Amino acid sequence: MSRGRKLHGPREARPGLWGGLALSCASIVFCLLVGEAVVRFLDPLTSSRPFLFNLATGHRTQNPVNSPVMRYDATLGHEPVGGAAGTLMGQPVSFSADGMRNHNLPAPPAGEPPILAVGDSFTEGWAVKDDDAWPAYLARDTGRRVLNAGVRGYGLDQMVLRAERLAPRFKPQAIILAFIEDDMNRAGLAARHAVHKPYFRPSGDGLELHNVPVPTTPVSGPLDPARRILGYSYLLDFIMRQLGGYDLWYGDSIKTDVDTNLLSCRLMQRFAALAKREEAQGVVVAFRNDLTGVDTREAARLRWRITAVLACARDAGLTALDTHDGFAAAGADRESGAFYFDRHFTARGNALAAKLIASTLEGARVPVEGLTEKQGVGKQ
Repeated sequence: MSRGRKLHGPREARPGLWGGLALSCASIVFCLLVGEAVVRFLDPLTSSRPFLFNLATGHRTQNPVNSPVMRYDATLGHEPVGGAAGTLMGQPVSFSADGMRNHNLPAPPAGEPPILAVGDSFTEGWAVKDDDAWPAYLARDTGRRVLNAGVRGYGLDQMVLRAERLAPRFKPQAIILAFIEDDMNRAGLAARHAVHKPYFRPSGDGLELHNVPVPTTPVSGPLDPARRILGYSYLLDFIMRQLGGYDLWYGDSIKTDVDTNLLSCRLMQRFAALAKREEAQGVVVAFRNDLTGVDTREAARLRWRITAVLACARDAGLTALDTHDGFAAAGADRESGAFYFDRHFTARGNALAAKLIASTLEGARVPVEGLTEKQGVGKQ
């Protein structure tokens, strides 16, 4: 009898064990589904994405090179297609035969040497019309010809390389390099958004260029099979974004592990050398990011990095402008939506940026009402 009870006991326990496991799994799946539904309902990302969209791998298809108005470039990574036209965030965008964003086309061209503006999507003009990018406003404010050579997705390194390509050709009287804090991080990457790019490494007292010609091979990693399955989850995407796990989740960047603060300072020296060779005024402008939702500690860190780069620019003999206080004085903190859209300048934000920049140019007499030199309108 005892032998029979020993055999019967485990058989009775098994259904309870498996039942408990099944109930636990069902509870976990239910909670995940509820979490997925809540995130899809509340997260603003869902309104602009299809229901079945892979957030991890689909992110890679949204790189600048995939745009019909951009093309591969062996030195810069990508640049605008000359003469291209299309739309960006519902707004018309067009480029000249030289790959500059068009603006103020009906206006007669100025006879004096132009101003060359290089930068990222803030300079190119994200989600605004051709005539509403800040270089377009700058041209109207100063009466000078302004070449908008900004390119979406550029890092600080690509801006300097593009300026080095264009300045000898157009002989500008001033070269304006406009950046945001994230452009420093981009300079520390060999690939971004699954697209390879050029990068520099410090060498001696200068810089050494790498990854040129820029590779065209796919950017992939060992976790890509998992991303192709799990990437459809908005819940997991939300969790990874909150944890700052961008590299692990998206896997579309290759870091160079270079000190980006040192690299950015060296790039200021290289840009200053270009301005000196071309006998042009070199201007470095730090744009103010939209600080909505940014905690005080993170905002202070961003400000410290930008201040350090501008100090390097001044030490190299460049004119430096921090637009932070100018935007604060104009009410950007109180009316963020009036100055920013999709983390970029609106037409009003671009107009203010142009006014601030215009007042730093040599010989400029452009008043910026309500602002003082201490609020960011000054040369040095």
